[in-house]
Amino acid sequence: AVPLCLCAAPLLAQNPPQRPDTARRDSVPFDSLRLPQRPPDSLRADTTDTDTVRPLLPALVPPGPMARGGRWVFDHDALRFLGALDLAELLAQVPGVFVVRGGWFGQTSFVAYAGQGAASVEIYWDGYRLDPLGADSSAIDLGRVPIGLARRVEVEVLPTVLRVYVVSDTREFRRALTETSFATGDATTNTYLIRYLNRWRAGTGLGLGVNWFGTDGPPTTPGSVADLAIWAKATWAPTPLVGVELQLLSYAARHDSLRSITQAGPGIPRVNENRRDAFARGTIGGRPDGLGARFDVLLGNTSYKDTLGLERSLSQAAASASFRGASYAGEIGARVRDGRTPLELAVRGAWAMGQFLTVSGYAISRRHEGNRGSIEAGALGEVRFGPLAAHGALRHRDAVARPDVLADTAQQVGDWSGGVSYASRPLWLDVSVERHGWFEAPAWDAFSRHIPRGSVIDVTTLTTSLRVRPWNYLTLSGWYRHPLDPIQAAYEPPHHTRVALTFRSRMLPRFRRGVFDLVLESSLEGWGDGFVGRTAAGDSIRLLGATSYNYLIEFRLVSAVLFWTMRNVGAERYELIPAFYQARAIQRFGVRWEFTN
Repeated sequence: AVPLCLCAAPLLAQNPPQRPDTARRDSVPFDSLRLPQRPPDSLRADTTDTDTVRPLLPALVPPGPMARGGRWVFDHDALRFLGALDLAELLAQVPGVFVVRGGWFGQTSFVAYAGQGAASVEIYWDGYRLDPLGADSSAIDLGRVPIGLARRVEVEVLPTVLRVYVVSDTREFRRALTETSFATGDATTNTYLIRYLNRWRAGTGLGLGVNWFGTDGPPTTPGSVADLAIWAKATWAPTPLVGVELQLLSYAARHDSLRSITQAGPGIPRVNENRRDAFARGTIGGRPDGLGARFDVLLGNTSYKDTLGLERSLSQAAASASFRGASYAGEIGARVRDGRTPLELAVRGAWAMGQFLTVSGYAISRRHEGNRGSIEAGALGEVRFGPLAAHGALRHRDAVARPDVLADTAQQVGDWSGGVSYASRPLWLDVSVERHGWFEAPAWDAFSRHIPRGSVIDVTTLTTSLRVRPWNYLTLSGWYRHPLDPIQAAYEPPHHTRVALTFRSRMLPRFRRGVFDLVLESSLEGWGDGFVGRTAAGDSIRLLGATSYNYLIEFRLVSAVLFWTMRNVGAERYELIPAFYQARAIQRFGVRWEFTN
């Protein structure tokens, strides 16, 4: 886990964020340490103007500058214009990510990254660690994380882990915002979203949201799904230096069991569970511009219950102190739990020497139940020579992969990556080599009947990322990943490729920005024959190569967005979990509409 991180300015810029062509590798307010422009005094004053900008609590994300490629940022606009339905699909934009689903959208889904199995992803919601609980205590089903309630998602990319920081939405103006969304499609797939955000003169704020998803499932993997997520947040920030926040995130999942295509093998078990995460957060800052010393505290509880009689509860408290300068940042933090990892200590640091050198690093020590311990350290660096840059990352672990399993002991493993990149106005290109050390990856409990064991890897991979923008309205982007060793890693297939060609109506300058927008996108994902894990006897389980084509159309007029998507268009059926086909040519369409009156 990672300590609470403090880096955003207490005041957000007045202008709304603009959508990048894809997830941005660099975030101006966070990666370059250049804070957002503060509004003029006439806007910051506490007047009766409904557009007055109010102080906001800063986002709890990794502090300081970071080497290129070390952080991917999905802002408010990107969350609504990339066509992603859940967090797993959003993370598929990050090079090397493989999304593993039991069936159609709504079914159990995880992210496989660098052969790490259930250890691929760590998730933080406004700084609160979402620990895996319940029947699947090794990983969180990413379909349960409602990105429609978020305003920003930051992904810290290390050689063998993705640390995902979800920042919930907050209204910065004293004017109510209401959003409603409806989508429908094949297989009776329906989505409803309602949000309400507001702020008042005294510095108080309120956020409410309800997200419901339901489907009958396609003929290939039939199974009814009904997911309900409820979110509530109350804030009080009387000054840019002090703030308090109370938050609740709750979901109820109801999934029918899925039968395999052979009708004879084991199915994916039925899901009927409820989870609730509730926490309080307090912030004290030193300077209104976000620099200087800061102190954050967080206290919360997570509860889980299902119809099988399994009931669990986990409490955690966290505190961190940090100092941020114009070109450097440092932080020390602690997190205490009453469960599998009762104590965690962490330290972070980052430094940027002009536009030439950027370095950052961290160290974490954890104590687990059963008198076990884990130590982890990592570092990232980048040296720039004009448009050219050389970057690298290290991660060392002497860590327990499954703290919930008392028999699991620590594994020593070293991982590294290095590469070069070129960045200019029409072209961005990055070529990197990564070495994943020997590691016995934990399996996903939800798929344990089909993949009893994770992989044991010691492999080198080549990753190439590309973005070409010859004109403002046309972008070709994507990535290619290929293992250089004959040794196989789970869901690290050869020639794994994602490519997208995007047309956007930036060529229409007559309209005020944000009034009219049109996005047309065609993308594909493909891979060669690989493997997904091992049987109980240690034999390899094959992953057959496949290619999937996807289409996206979005049209925005003022505050209304209409969208249509089609996934796996006309391609052959393929399996991500043995004996469970993925659906073909499934479409969804709908509308999102924001109101400010």
